[in-house]
Amino acid sequence: MKKILNIFILLSIGQISLAQYRVEYSPLLEKAYEAIIYLDFDQAKILLDQSRNDEPNNLAYLHIENYLDFFHLFIFEDEAYFDQVKQNKERRIKQLEELDDDDPYKNFVLAEINLQWALTRSKFDELFKAGREIFTSYKLLEENTSKFPDFIYNYKSLSIIHSLVETISVPGVFKNIFGMSGSVEQGLDEISRVNQYADENPFIFTFEAEAIYIFMALYQANDQDLAFQYLDQSQLKKSQSPLACFVQVKLLQRTGRNDEAIELLLETLSYTSVKQFPYLYFLMGVSHLRKLNEESVSYFQEFIENFRGLHYIKEAHQKLAWASLVFENDPKEYQRQMDLCIKKGVALIDDDKQAVKEANKNLLPNPTLLKARILFDGGYYQKAYQILITSSEQFYDDESLQLEYYYRLARITQALKNYPESIQYYHQAIMADQNQDSYMSCNSALNLGIIYESQKDYVRAKKHFIQCLEMSPDEYQTSLHQKAKTGLNRIQNN
Repeated sequence: MKKILNIFILLSIGQISLAQYRVEYSPLLEKAYEAIIYLDFDQAKILLDQSRNDEPNNLAYLHIENYLDFFHLFIFEDEAYFDQVKQNKERRIKQLEELDDDDPYKNFVLAEINLQWALTRSKFDELFKAGREIFTSYKLLEENTSKFPDFIYNYKSLSIIHSLVETISVPGVFKNIFGMSGSVEQGLDEISRVNQYADENPFIFTFEAEAIYIFMALYQANDQDLAFQYLDQSQLKKSQSPLACFVQVKLLQRTGRNDEAIELLLETLSYTSVKQFPYLYFLMGVSHLRKLNEESVSYFQEFIENFRGLHYIKEAHQKLAWASLVFENDPKEYQRQMDLCIKKGVALIDDDKQAVKEANKNLLPNPTLLKARILFDGGYYQKAYQILITSSEQFYDDESLQLEYYYRLARITQALKNYPESIQYYHQAIMADQNQDSYMSCNSALNLGIIYESQKDYVRAKKHFIQCLEMSPDEYQTSLHQKAKTGLNRIQNN
């Protein structure tokens, strides 16, 4: 009888202990999260240690602790550190499983940790495990939404997954098998709800939710105006976090506002060292190069010397190769940097893969066309146009350069909204590609369709979208064909 009583007492104590576990983003943990956002990782560790001691039953510290691993790996891409800390995931999951099943924070935090590790693993090419963790996160959040539909935290990460389902290149049959569904529109709606809630209530993840909305609008909805409208009224605009700078600069660079990107980077780099956030120095190199400013070279070199991660190394050497041509017209240095592009870093992300493709072609770019391309990327359309127009004679008699010459002129005049001239150049680019196997002619057909669609000439638009689909370019075929299919879907009822 005494043994039975002791067992009963132990079980009762266990249940009381279980009930005590909770998730609460206390002021101490809010400070730790803010320290992580400001890349003050040492201070974040101190605050997390204090939280564990002061609030031992508040398991929210496990979530913020996971953020510390996530952002450290996101910024530094340190493989040794990755191998050291990835075991932390299972330890945190095991502890969080002790939360009550009726606690809405349980599935939320479990899903967040899985999603963060999925994004981290994708940087280290552990794609199978990353896919499995995304699916786990999706299922946890869908279940939580079903049980607690008004729990706003659900929708922060669920918005990301729902938008990715539509845009990642996974065959539809696999999405159906795993029961995953979603769209960019759904994702934007969900993250909008989160941000609206954050405007009216205390919400620890406001910074992150705002960044998610901007990236989703820019990269997945391809709506630059929407992204800028939101940025102007967001807290990110006022923040001095280097991560806030990163979000804004990516938006500014992608939309041709290069001078604004340089100004913001100059301010941020005045209090952020290369060792704190090396990638910001890479971004500054890109912005200076796009303005044809020789200062770009020192920023790329500083990035390469100080970054111990995996990505952007190849692209940095490619950009140094370009700089050697546009500033010094030095073919030997161009080749040396392209050789380093092949040897250094890894080719896992698209920009690094593209750099390696260019290096393997072993072709010396025409400096004039390269300058025009770089200026175009920076949004300096008039300068790029002037360079090409004043150098036209060197391209008329060289058939090997005519395709790119007309293609660059077409892209620039389209950006300048000079559509009659742009249409003419796109047609000339297509005619210059005898084998119809270049991404330039394929993209020319696509952009002709887009221009005619904007003019409500749906017959010609359809013709050129189909023309794009009939081409088999050696690069970017999947993305170009997807855009053409999307264009056909837009005009099908016109």
